[in-house]
Amino acid sequence: MTTTRFVVEPAFEVGLLALAEPALDQAAVIVAAGQKRRIPVSADGSHGRPAGYARDRIHVERGVDLLGPYRDVGSDAMSPDGYNYPLGLELGNRRHVIESRGDYPLRDKRGNVFGRRVDHPGNPPYPWCRAALADIAGRVWR
Repeated sequence: MTTTRFVVEPAFEVGLLALAEPALDQAAVIVAAGQKRRIPVSADGSHGRPAGYARDRIHVERGVDLLGPYRDVGSDAMSPDGYNYPLGLELGNRRHVIESRGDYPLRDKRGNVFGRRVDHPGNPPYPWCRAALADIAGRVWR
C-alpha cells in the first residue's frame, strides 16, 4: 500500500487561512444581527437588569484552533445565580423549583406573592440562536 503525504508550506497555510477571515467576519455580523432580531426580550427586564440585557450581550468572538479560524457568535448573559438563560431560551428548560433566598416570599413585578417555594412548569424552546444561521444559508462569499 502506498501512502501520500501532503505538506503545506507554513506561509501558504497562513495566506490561505487569511483568505477565509473576511468571509467569516461577514457571516458573523449577519448571524449576530439575526440573533439580535430573534432573541426574546421581556418588556420589563429581570433580576434588576434592563429589558434587552441578553440581546445587548450578543457579540462576536474571533478565534483560531487546529482546524483554522472561527467565530463564536452569541450572548454571554447570565442570571445572578450563574444560569445561562439565553441557552435556556434556545433549548427550553424542564420543570424546576424556585426557592426564596431569604425570609421573604417570592413575588412577581406586580407584587403578587407566591410563597417561599414555587414549582415552575419550565419553558418550551424558543430557537433564536440556531434560527439566525438560516440568514447565511446559501450565500456565496467573495
